[in-house]
Amino acid sequence: MPVFIAQGHYGRTTISCDDGHTWIQNQSQDDAVRCFEAGLDCDHNAFAGRGIAHGDKTFVLTWGWGAPGSVVRSEDASAFETVLGDTPTFADIAFGNGRFVANNSTTQISDDLGKTWTEGGPLDIGINTRAIEFFPHDAGWFVVTGESGEQRAVVRSADGITWTPATTRPPQCGGYVIGMAYGSGVGVMASGNGHVCRTTDGGDNWEYVPVSADLSSPPIWTGSEFFIYEGSTLHRSADGASWQSEPIAPGDISIGQVARSPGGTFVATNAGWMVWYEKQKFFRSEDGVNWEVLPAEAFTGSHPIYFMAHGEVTPGAGCPAE
Repeated sequence: MPVFIAQGHYGRTTISCDDGHTWIQNQSQDDAVRCFEAGLDCDHNAFAGRGIAHGDKTFVLTWGWGAPGSVVRSEDASAFETVLGDTPTFADIAFGNGRFVANNSTTQISDDLGKTWTEGGPLDIGINTRAIEFFPHDAGWFVVTGESGEQRAVVRSADGITWTPATTRPPQCGGYVIGMAYGSGVGVMASGNGHVCRTTDGGDNWEYVPVSADLSSPPIWTGSEFFIYEGSTLHRSADGASWQSEPIAPGDISIGQVARSPGGTFVATNAGWMVWYEKQKFFRSEDGVNWEVLPAEAFTGSHPIYFMAHGEVTPGAGCPAE
């Protein structure tokens, strides 16, 4: 059963079983509280959404930033089992070559689809870890970024255990990373500061590429191009080096978190600060250029969304069999 899943703050998840037309199974730790109101800092608590990875009909999510968190897994995208509790901060999670890797130093790894976990290895970067992605380049590489103040780092590993720093990393690479993607031999790392960094050797050597003033979405590989959004502007590139820009429709929306299915459907939520609850919007597109704004009854407006993904699950409580 194909499904989109969105992960937000305060333990929020919601899913779409009908190719992004409607979103159901909305749940959180508490639907009544409101993030960043009345002193509730949803960025820094045990229920901060920190990342989604999918592998072999299983979703694994990590929660918590600046407070003990947790790692959970689900085979139906609705019922979640806590498989690691009272964890240190994990900054995102990735899946590749049959292995889940939770991003912190020391990493945690799972070879049984998230059921059990063992200690991986130290990242040896000495600063906060940020994004992680698996690049299926050659035999495959996990790539991790780090950032604290003006310090930046990019390290990679074939197994999630032994990590080595990138040989070439321009100073901008690793700053304000909002996502990574891989396609056709190229890996890209997008920054909210408006640039990408690209690699053609699985993350060992990086090139800085200015794109815009700022970017609002993670990068998506469509099968032939990278797509990255700057509000209502789409930036697209076949190689991560040369980028073209075009407006999307309607022109008054701003694309934030985004995911794409193998069939070509895009889903997204609106970008911006304090645009949640009554102001939250969900979007759907079949080409990434022309977007449908979903009606209010198609989803539940709630806590801010920070990650979206697509995968297959076993039919069950989340998405019943057709």
